[in-house]
Amino acid sequence: MVMAKKSILIVDDEEDLTWSISRHLSKNGNGLDVKCASSGNSALDILKERSFDLIISDIRMPGISGLDLLSRVAETYPGVQVIIMTAFGSEVLEDQVQKLGTQYYIEKPFELRYLRKLVFEALQLSDNEMESILLNEQIRDTITVNCRARMTSRMMFKSGLKNGNIYLQSGEIVHAECDELEGERALFRILEWEEAYYAKIMNQLAAKRTIRRQWQSLLNSTMID
Repeated sequence: MVMAKKSILIVDDEEDLTWSISRHLSKNGNGLDVKCASSGNSALDILKERSFDLIISDIRMPGISGLDLLSRVAETYPGVQVIIMTAFGSEVLEDQVQKLGTQYYIEKPFELRYLRKLVFEALQLSDNEMESILLNEQIRDTITVNCRARMTSRMMFKSGLKNGNIYLQSGEIVHAECDELEGERALFRILEWEEAYYAKIMNQLAAKRTIRRQWQSLLNSTMID
């Protein structure tokens, strides 16, 4: 999928981390314009000079915190998406982040490829059309990154005439449906597809719960009839 050029601001006082993220996002001609800031205060100064589509920010930094930055961005730049990073994750912190206006939350340590997928998720939030095609392994990776980010959403997959839905609640897979199948069987049927179109609706809850195993167990196992 060809994506229009997007601008990203990475905010963290760990220069090695911001450099690594910036390098990873900028490689392979992704059409991303990436800039870094070492503190929340520096980020606010940069935001006065130019606009960004997405901000990736740590929680604990010198000066204003990532939560304070998120609050100011939500108030002053409401169109900007934000991904929050933290090494001190908790349900309380996750609730605070969501109340401040972002569903995108990732705990350190994390793999850069998962952050990269989350970046593309955030940049495509405004469009619920079937806009991206995923190959087999990417289907699993896309589900994984949404689970790691503790999403609550309905993930929609379409492969030919087949349709499937996977429901997440706070990062756990709680329900799946695919044609006549439900629960784990439906999830594994979707994971078997060679390719699928994908879209997502945020904060859509499942009508029922048919899956209770943790997502790590589900995505690392093989269906046995």
